[in-house]
This record gives sequence, structure tokens and C-alpha cells, in this order.
Amino acid sequence: MSQQVRLRVRPGEKVRFPGRCVACGRPATERQTLTKRRGQVSRRLDVPLCADCARQWSRRSGEEEQLRHAARIAAVAVALLLFTLIAVSLSGLLPIGWVRLPVAAGIALVGGWLTLSALQRRAEAAALPETRAVREAARLDDFTWRDMTLTFANEEIAASVRAMNEPESADGRALSAAVDEAS
Repeated sequence: MSQQVRLRVRPGEKVRFPGRCVACGRPATERQTLTKRRGQVSRRLDVPLCADCARQWSRRSGEEEQLRHAARIAAVAVALLLFTLIAVSLSGLLPIGWVRLPVAAGIALVGGWLTLSALQRRAEAAALPETRAVREAARLDDFTWRDMTLTFANEEIAASVRAMNEPESADGRALSAAVDEAS
């Protein structure tokens, strides 16, 4: 059963992990980066993995590889097709080329990006079950400027991460003293 952990971590601060693999609990020898993006802001987090789990993390099935490759080709093809169709269809409506081409390029890029995103989700769904289990052992679910929410498959790892990243006792005393003075 997965467990969520919400940590007070600002950008630039490090999240501390125990020296164990987040997937299997063996001693960690490698790190894997988790990334979550919201708009133009992204957060990165390095999670510890043992050598076997790190190898499993990067392993892909044949179908997943094919879908990832096809996704890139399809995205470029859709973008070029949309650009051509829109540029030609707007030629009667917008005779000025400097207006028509950026509109066509913008719509083509959005179409290509949507195609790429949809096919990449299908590729992730085609991952090997063992690989999916390692990738889901630790997830960066959400973040704000002052905290982040992580989900762990292993409850012991979740408890260790929560304990290692609690505010320092001196900071906690200073915060409670400031609250007491304010009230």
C-alpha cells in the first residue's frame, strides 16, 4: 500500500533519504532523478536505488521502445501536416504571410506536442511490470514553492524519509516561540 509524505522543502533544499533503495530496501549505490513539471517550473529529486533496481528502472520492453520512437516520428509528421494544411487554408483568409505562417506554426507545434504526449503515455503503459514497480516505488506527486508531496510504495521508507526531513528541533522551538509571542 502506498503512503504519501508531505515535506516542507523549498527550491534548492535537498530531501534527505536513508541509504537504502526506495524500491527493495537494500543498500543504495545509485541515484535516479524524479522530475515533476508544472508550467515553466520543475522540481527534481534524486532518490536512492540499488544497482539491480537502477538497471530495472532504465530497462524498456520492445513495445515501449517502438512506441517511444514512433511517438517522435508521429509528432514531427503531425506538426508538418498541420502546418501545411493550415498555411494553405489560411492563404485565402489571411493574405499577409507574416501573420499566416506564425499562426500555422503555433497550431502545428501544439498538435505535435499533443501527439507526442499521448503516445508517450501509451509507451509508459507498455512498460514491463517489474520496471513499472520500480518506477512507482517513489513518485513526486505535487509541489508548491514551499513543500512537496511524495508517494512511496514502501511504508518503512516513507516513515524514514518523513523522520529525516522533519524541521530541526531548534527551528521548531523558534517557530513555536514566535507563535507564542504573537498570541
